[in-house]
Amino acid sequence: MLNLFALNAPAGSGRPVTLPGIRSAPPARGALHLERRPLLACAAIEPEWNDLAARAVEPNPFFEPGFALPAAQHLVSFRDVSVLLVWQGRPGGPRRLLGFLPSSPGHRLFGTDMLTGWSDRRLGSAAPLIDGDEAGRVVEAVLGARGRWGGNARHSLLLPAIDREGPLAQALLGQAGTPGWVATLGAGRPSRPPPAEGGPDLAALRHGLSRHGELAFTEAGSRQELRDIVEMVLALEASGPLARAGTAALQDIRETAFLRAMTRNLARTRQCRAGLLTLDGEPVAGAILLGKGPRRWLYATAQDERFASFAPLAQLLAQLRRRSHIHQLIGAIAGQHAVTETLAQGELRLQRAPELRRGRRPVREGAFSQPRRAEAAG
Repeated sequence: MLNLFALNAPAGSGRPVTLPGIRSAPPARGALHLERRPLLACAAIEPEWNDLAARAVEPNPFFEPGFALPAAQHLVSFRDVSVLLVWQGRPGGPRRLLGFLPSSPGHRLFGTDMLTGWSDRRLGSAAPLIDGDEAGRVVEAVLGARGRWGGNARHSLLLPAIDREGPLAQALLGQAGTPGWVATLGAGRPSRPPPAEGGPDLAALRHGLSRHGELAFTEAGSRQELRDIVEMVLALEASGPLARAGTAALQDIRETAFLRAMTRNLARTRQCRAGLLTLDGEPVAGAILLGKGPRRWLYATAQDERFASFAPLAQLLAQLRRRSHIHQLIGAIAGQHAVTETLAQGELRLQRAPELRRGRRPVREGAFSQPRRAEAAG
């Protein structure tokens, strides 16, 4: 139903990464304090959350408020997600958010020695939000909370669905060792290279499709146009094979409510775009893209199967790439028309160095806390 793949820019150094267009904040100072919250309760810290997202070592719209809060509100699989928050400073005083790490509900923060990052089929990336200047300290604080997860045999952080060549993986691999923790990157699914110069012969396919009527391309230029195109994509999907299989988004009231709220929210920060290809005014292909800048995630697509031989979706995506100046469009579509690409993802495991686990207890920076019920309800 939804096409979800990760998109991250590569980094070539182990030093903290500064991404183009993201403000570099001064390094944080002071003790670090760890807090656990339900995902939905993080609405109370949305300003701090947004600020961290803007300076994260690896931007990830799937873990920003615009995506994550509607997911926690509407989708059952997101309701039990906990978030480990890493703060500079303590509650009641000035503090700054340095880490936002959603965790799997299958691994309780206080009942296991491994913290497993949250992943879901809807997430194009499961990279947590970590301050670009403080990645080492954040990991050290999480791994140094000895005795807080249960057993003492091992203290590990497992991050699934991480871009193997992305800024987060490269930064943490480069910083491991010196702070007293080690990092290993597991093998991931192979990447698909970017489309060859010129791509498929879309011009011929477009000419063939134009024989059936007048073709028109539309890209949302306003929030109202975005809402209209989102509804057309949902309707087009509901008229095809997914509807016959009972898996179209419009057949699930929660999925539909989430998609509508999420696209509206991300549109406010210009992180959601949508396009439509019509034939005599009727949609034959639609797409929803997430992210901003020259790289985007392909989130949802639909096409009229009656014209599948003309690859209307590939034609639409080629137009979107060209008109929106998208250098990388990450996702997958049916057929052999290479207008998108995929990146290799793998599991990143971080754990305390063996000598520190056997030796003296590491200095603990801060402590875990549970928000009050009233705060969580906010």
